[in-house]
Amino acid sequence: MAKSLTVFLALMLFYMFYPFWDLYVRDDPFADRYQSSLKGFWSHDRCVEAARAQKTYDYRCRKRTNFASLLGTAQKFGDSGIGRNEVEE
Repeated sequence: MAKSLTVFLALMLFYMFYPFWDLYVRDDPFADRYQSSLKGFWSHDRCVEAARAQKTYDYRCRKRTNFASLLGTAQKFGDSGIGRNEVEE
């Protein structure tokens, strides 16, 4: 039982903190923002290969972890105003 719990915890830590890479592409050269194209690459090299396969030259590969994504989602939910007692004037 303890071994299976240890393996489970090790896998969860690996999943939460392993860096995944997301590909962001800017199609319009005059646009300010990059659009999300593909997500979940296991390495930076795979992300760059995907950008080259799409024949895009203006791209960014951004690193993320699932833990940071979870915190970002929680922060967005906290900023949404749900559950606050706000008085409208």
